[in-house]
Amino acid sequence: MFRSLAVSTTSPEETRILGASLAPVLVPGDVVSLSGDLGAGKTVFVQGLAAALAVPGRITSPSFAIVHEYFGRFRILHVDVYRLRSFQEVIDLGFDEFFDPEAIMLVEWGEAVSPLLPPRYLDLDIRRSVDLDASSLRAVHFGKEGSTLDLDASSLRDMVFRPRGEEWVGKLEKMRKTAETLLDAASENHSKGERFRYAPTPAARDDRG
Repeated sequence: MFRSLAVSTTSPEETRILGASLAPVLVPGDVVSLSGDLGAGKTVFVQGLAAALAVPGRITSPSFAIVHEYFGRFRILHVDVYRLRSFQEVIDLGFDEFFDPEAIMLVEWGEAVSPLLPPRYLDLDIRRSVDLDASSLRAVHFGKEGSTLDLDASSLRDMVFRPRGEEWVGKLEKMRKTAETLLDAASENHSKGERFRYAPTPAARDDRG
């Protein structure tokens, strides 16, 4: 089993930076599944990714349209299965036809359709950091020594990247190096340590209830 890569973000902008950091390693045929808490930042992550792939215009959630198609450096299919209540609805939609080897596919709420995903894909889980207590919202580890940084708990996110297939291990390592550089450049208090950590792969969960 491949190790997962975990990181915490403190703002929507940092979440976008992570999306932008993943973009350079993506090629047509890649599939990324995004799951986690409702409103945690799945579309925000996609916005950063799409911008880095030169997609023009505003990126929005395809919750009602089910699928949005974008054209930048590559063709992107952005799918949201949240409102689909059963596998039959997914099948009737022609979900398997979205797996185009000439497009990058991004699936919000991908855990709900995990049996239909290909054997090799990236599984990204984004959740609010609700377990953080008040004391952990200060003196963030990437701040200058002795400094403190006030944070809004509602903006904190925990993100876990799970590689499903060996090729994603290398892709994630490249993403990690890019993200460390970009996050440091965007931070007023430069990092003195790595933000990412390796973690065991947790069991999949279906958050739609």
